Amino acid sequence: MKDPDLAVTADSVNLTDTARFEWLMVNVNEAEQQGDAHLISVDRGKKVLIDVGTRELAEKSLIPVLAQRRISALDLVFITHAHRDHYGGLDALLDHGIGIHRLYFNLPERQRCEREFPWGCDYQDVQRIKARLISSGIELTEALTGLQFPLGDQSRLEILYAYDGATPSLENADINDMSLIMKLFHGRFTFLFTGDLNEDIGGYLAENSDELCADVLKIPHHGIEPVTPELFFEKVAPRWGLVSTPAKFWLSDMSAKVKNWFVERDIPVYASGIMGNISVMVENGALKIRPDLAEFSDQT
Repeated sequence: MKDPDLAVTADSVNLTDTARFEWLMVNVNEAEQQGDAHLISVDRGKKVLIDVGTRELAEKSLIPVLAQRRISALDLVFITHAHRDHYGGLDALLDHGIGIHRLYFNLPERQRCEREFPWGCDYQDVQRIKARLISSGIELTEALTGLQFPLGDQSRLEILYAYDGATPSLENADINDMSLIMKLFHGRFTFLFTGDLNEDIGGYLAENSDELCADVLKIPHHGIEPVTPELFFEKVAPRWGLVSTPAKFWLSDMSAKVKNWFVERDIPVYASGIMGNISVMVENGALKIRPDLAEFSDQT
């Protein structure tokens, strides 16, 4: 696998009229605590968050990013699934008065959630955050397969898959199986967000979807086993990978299988637990990936 440079640039094309785009993978990881938080900004367009990390790490890392960019409200927030390392930071957003215009968060039923207690899903906490959101005037909207969201000039987000309990039918589907799978299009570039996609749904999508191919892949489940099968990665055929994970996890045997897949294909991977915040930008028709761009100021 190539060592990621401080800046990687894809060949530019005649897209100079396309608005500038940034996807910032915020580093909401520490030691042995993983999380996901992805801030998407389109000039003269939408401000979007996909997942928000844990409450503590959102307070430490995500809130300062929003403050630095003078973002006081978000057009869209998507919570991929009901694990605290993906939704816990909602408390931090509310604590700091960050406006949320539309929130998509599919809540699990009690039985599915309680199968994971205490190590995974906490049904009482999910209900607590739901109540707090509603009391703050924020409704939870159901995310459905096929929904599309215009984000700005030549930029849109599509939900490729939202688990509905029937497609496929998995009697023992867990909370990770409920992860939203979303694809973002900006100009000629594509980006795939995968939550904590795992083996069952990953295999199903690899066999049944022709829409997975993307230039940049948000590697699922923090790169940790168990993870989606190799066929899924092959269908995506990414040119770059981003993974939100602690350095200790990414450099351990827990991530060896995923990491080796990228190594064998010489595909660069950027790990936020090692490189800090990672910015993927499209500007003047070129795609650039740069780690640790906390000082970058978007004041549009």
